[in-house]
Amino acid sequence: MRQSIGERLTELKGIGPGFDHLRIGLALSILTWHSFSISYGQGYAASLPVFPVPVLLAALLPMFFGLSGFLVMSSALRTGEVKTFITLRVLRIVPALFTEVLLSALVLGPLLTSLPLGAYFRDPMFLEYLGSMIGRVRFSLPGLFLDNPAPELVNFALWTVGPEILCYVLMALLMLSGAHRSLKAMLWVAGLYALVALTAGVLFGNHVVGEVLPSKLLIYCFLIGNILYLLRDRVPFSHVVAAVAFVVALGLIFAAQQTSTEIYTYIAGPLLIYVVAVVGLTRLPPLPFFHRGDYSYGLYIFGFPVQQAIAHFLPSHREWYVNLALALPIVLLFAVASWHYIEKPVLSLRKKILAKPPADPLPARGRFTARKAAVVLALVLYGLFVIDASSVLPTRSGAKMMLYGFGLYQYKPNDELPHVFF
Repeated sequence: MRQSIGERLTELKGIGPGFDHLRIGLALSILTWHSFSISYGQGYAASLPVFPVPVLLAALLPMFFGLSGFLVMSSALRTGEVKTFITLRVLRIVPALFTEVLLSALVLGPLLTSLPLGAYFRDPMFLEYLGSMIGRVRFSLPGLFLDNPAPELVNFALWTVGPEILCYVLMALLMLSGAHRSLKAMLWVAGLYALVALTAGVLFGNHVVGEVLPSKLLIYCFLIGNILYLLRDRVPFSHVVAAVAFVVALGLIFAAQQTSTEIYTYIAGPLLIYVVAVVGLTRLPPLPFFHRGDYSYGLYIFGFPVQQAIAHFLPSHREWYVNLALALPIVLLFAVASWHYIEKPVLSLRKKILAKPPADPLPARGRFTARKAAVVLALVLYGLFVIDASSVLPTRSGAKMMLYGFGLYQYKPNDELPHVFF
């Protein structure tokens, strides 16, 4: 009989040697793509051939989120306790995020702003950028990169922070209900979510991967990663099947881009996540240099501001290969320093957390206590805050549009147009 993904995981003692290769490969691919958009402008994608680059680019972040969903479900089942799960997620994403936001706002901004320092720090954009640390994501700082091909953007890579936070909030809520342990429940959650997301696409505009990448698709891929982990003992581990799945997924994404039919991307999602699992569980030799730490998050989060600074200082050398060649060693330096001096020391605290469970642990399942209700309410309110503050899904503007359709709302001149966040 063919080996299953679950059997492969057991054989590898729960450690997929290919997951590190995937994380680094995806992070470097995004860094490379940003070198094009930063050198030639955000509209550069429109000048590319219809195949294969836009299709491959469209697969990157869904694969990233699917990988996260697969590994996070493993963590959720292993820890079993909501407080521990949330603490571990905070320890993983917050330190590097805080560091990047503070370095950009307090070091890069004052050095490169075209405004007087007093005006820079008084500008509302300065405080708004700091809100990125809690999910109120903003991309610009006052007076920065005004003449760059991608003007005013300090760190556009932060746009995935909102969807990532929402994925963890959703997983915490699922853990509180115990639904994360049930394949049937997770299939219902993913199915209903896909229905709502696709309906939102019809009501508020079809935003197709490769043209505009909707955050809602990334959350769906996270859920598919969760489900694949639950199905690990039933799904075969096969490189041949993975190769076929990858080709079919790219074909579906291409069809979505050509026909503006969003549902094709939702069909492609599970195929891409299967490819991620197979590659992650493939025996691959350790990566030179990169095996010393998990530098992928640092590569992703520090890349954009470094590349923008290079475009700022070298206006006559705005070519993608120049930008990438100069940025890569600098970004690697930041990623290595971030891992060894910030991320890893903070993550070491998890041993203490896991060694001693709280004296009064919050149950993942069981009776609905007042404390549990308070946690659910706090998670829901924070999730709604992130959805609205980072425009992850149509909220206020979408509600206005719906009311307008029923003749119950009159648009004012300064109203924001309904949109789905890019």
